[in-house]
Amino acid sequence: MSEPAAKPRFFARPKVRRILSRTVVVVGIVLAAIGVVSGRYGLLFAGIIAVGLGAAMGPARIRR
Repeated sequence: MSEPAAKPRFFARPKVRRILSRTVVVVGIVLAAIGVVSGRYGLLFAGIIAVGLGAAMGPARIRR
């Protein structure tokens, strides 16, 4: 007989990945806003990168 399907690891669960990706996107938006308001382009670029990473972390990106 086949074995029962194993539970996905903690970070492979779609709900956990969704929460993490949204958190990273929000942090990126805050960094970008602070960068724009204060004129610090390093924070702006860090915010843009964080938003991109958060979008890539979404639950649709789980690969096995």
